[in-house]
Amino acid sequence: MKINIFSIVRDHFDTLYDVKTGIISKFDIALFYGFPIILSIFAFSGGIKLKSEVYDISVTFFGIFIALLLNIQVAMFSVFQRKWERSQDKRLADLTSKTLADRRTLLMELNANLSYLILVCCCALVLSLLSYIKSFDDHVIPAVMVFIYAHFLLTLLMVVKRAHALFHKEYRDSPS
Repeated sequence: MKINIFSIVRDHFDTLYDVKTGIISKFDIALFYGFPIILSIFAFSGGIKLKSEVYDISVTFFGIFIALLLNIQVAMFSVFQRKWERSQDKRLADLTSKTLADRRTLLMELNANLSYLILVCCCALVLSLLSYIKSFDDHVIPAVMVFIYAHFLLTLLMVVKRAHALFHKEYRDSPS
């Protein structure tokens, strides 16, 4: 099926692992999902209501981020396609192979995270559009928007950190 997004969600979820153990990090799950859920529960319990202008701004915000995140994916693909020369020295060649494998893993994880963020933006965009068009008097939609914003921000921070690590390696390892 051409619009099956479950592989994107699974791939993103698979990036939330502890590097030392290689297993899914309970802390990461709690941070990226639990914390936004707690915030949304407080928002729901507090009876938060959002003005239609908030949904209008959200449409613009998430629409812009969709375009930006897609552009970042294109930039990452150009890094992925960069050709690296193999050294004739076996030790240097082995070191280069390890570096390239690490870079490939980081690029794959970053791609999964960016694709996931684009999905989050699409969901938020649709929800914001619906909420802007039709006013919802219950507290569920505002609480969901609190979850989406918190989850988006935390995941975006993770992507920024990973992109920083990737590009830092590119700048450090590129020939002068």
